[in-house]
Amino acid sequence: MKTRIISGIVMGVIVACVLAVGFLWNTAVITVAIALLAAVATYELLHNAVGITIKSCWVAACVFSAVYVIISDYLLFESVNLYFQEKHNFYTPYASSVFQTKILSLVSVIYFLYAVFMILKNHKHFDLAKIASLFALPLPCAFAFSSLGDVINSENGIYYLLLLFNFSSVCDMGAYFSGVTLGKHKLCPSISPKKTVEGAVGGILSSMVVTLILSLCFKKAILLPMLLTVPFCILGMIGDLFASAIKRSVDLKDYGNLIPGHGGILDRLDSILMISPLLSLLMAIGII
Repeated sequence: MKTRIISGIVMGVIVACVLAVGFLWNTAVITVAIALLAAVATYELLHNAVGITIKSCWVAACVFSAVYVIISDYLLFESVNLYFQEKHNFYTPYASSVFQTKILSLVSVIYFLYAVFMILKNHKHFDLAKIASLFALPLPCAFAFSSLGDVINSENGIYYLLLLFNFSSVCDMGAYFSGVTLGKHKLCPSISPKKTVEGAVGGILSSMVVTLILSLCFKKAILLPMLLTVPFCILGMIGDLFASAIKRSVDLKDYGNLIPGHGGILDRLDSILMISPLLSLLMAIGII
């Protein structure tokens, strides 16, 4: 527990420093940091969980995830566009968002073709699970991390980031303490034996309290965030259970050992990565 607490404090300091530099200097710092996290998470999935040990395969997947996150940052992409316009009198003939989508599609196709080539070259080392994983896992992983970047780099990024942590971490802590003190009915014993229905309810109620506090502190609307707290917390729990199901299927305790006492990146961000795409979407269409 001592190691876990110290690691948590160190993580908090690192995150705070990256956010401070990003918001005070350039948000590209935050995007690059998230891109690195995406690369590590992809490695944890493909190498540690799936067992793809061919270096050229998982390295390409990690690079793809990082590049996808960087290109998905609209502000950074627009800055590059403006740089080329100023220095070389070149600007994309399409709207930047359309051109950005085309570049993302191109990068995805290149990765897809490379994966096909590597599977054909090393077919003796690939069963169906590894083939499917090499194709299927990097893209949703990269998309989830890019959504996290969208949330943080938005106009009210601190507020939305705190909401995100509330729906995931606060709910998780509330569920833990509620489960320890009141838990009687198992939530999903075959995947996570320690999780209980009472703990889940306690976690959601804890998050609703924090949502109310955040709404008052940032002077935001109260009713809608309070209503959305329930489905977001449930979604976070589903993400946690989904990540645990993957680990159980391959008899893996943790996705990695990067964070002492916590495990890997995915062990800490599993629920956040499930929540961030939906939160980013609701922010984009103006619902929240």
